[in-house]
Amino acid sequence: MNLNTPGWQLLFSTARIVNKKKSGATTSGTGFLLMAELENDRGCPLLVTNKHVVEDAETLTAHLITRKSGADEPDFGKGAEVDLPSARCVGHPSPRVDVAVIPLAPIWDAIVQHCFTRALPTSMLATEVEDFYVDAIEEITFVGYPNGNYDRKHLTPIVRRGITATPLDLDMDGDPAFLVDGSVFGGSSGSPVFLLNEGPYKLPDGMALGKRVALVGIIAATKVRHAQLPLAVATTPHVKLAQELNLGLAFNASAIRETIEALLATSGERLKTAKGGNHAPLPTSG
Repeated sequence: MNLNTPGWQLLFSTARIVNKKKSGATTSGTGFLLMAELENDRGCPLLVTNKHVVEDAETLTAHLITRKSGADEPDFGKGAEVDLPSARCVGHPSPRVDVAVIPLAPIWDAIVQHCFTRALPTSMLATEVEDFYVDAIEEITFVGYPNGNYDRKHLTPIVRRGITATPLDLDMDGDPAFLVDGSVFGGSSGSPVFLLNEGPYKLPDGMALGKRVALVGIIAATKVRHAQLPLAVATTPHVKLAQELNLGLAFNASAIRETIEALLATSGERLKTAKGGNHAPLPTSG
């Protein structure tokens, strides 16, 4: 089993987040690990997710796969629960943008020592890739825990694919967002969205052959249609039905970058701008 392929690497960048709320309710969602590359050539480890995934939290726990003792290999089936510093969570400045980041520096050494993870570099963000070209319709890949589902034997997340339902280059309704045509359910919130091409992919003047990996957004919500259906026999004349449209709302790479910048501004740090190639390398170590 070659765990260094792009597909495998992306699996280990996600975490299942469990939120035990102050109200007493428990919810789950998705987050992904990102290494913010700073101007001073240092790294700042982060967990990226949605505001609504972490709101009203009494405790937040990230569920990860443990690392085999003395080896850079996952111990499939064995999990680690990491308590997250939710009090340090920072959301995007706009209330309309559902993106949040949690700094992990205080607990990062323990995570790397005990968990098998891959923190994606911020150079993988579409905003950081030089001459980044996307067509109006692109195939996308997103990774997470829809409806709380995952492989309970190996503890790996669920991978789904779809297409962009609105162009990545256009801010939908004026927000830094786009729609995906794909099955998005509760628990998918916080899933990273990638362009993951291994083979041919589009260029402005034709096609290229190779690997293209770019982080283009984060899943935030699913679109539903509300309908009223008549009932033959009932005390009320209609029943309301919520029907999923197979459309998901995602915030784009700019929204992720802006949220990271808002966090870094609180400590006087700045994000490094790293333009290069048409894709970014995946991390090769925890």
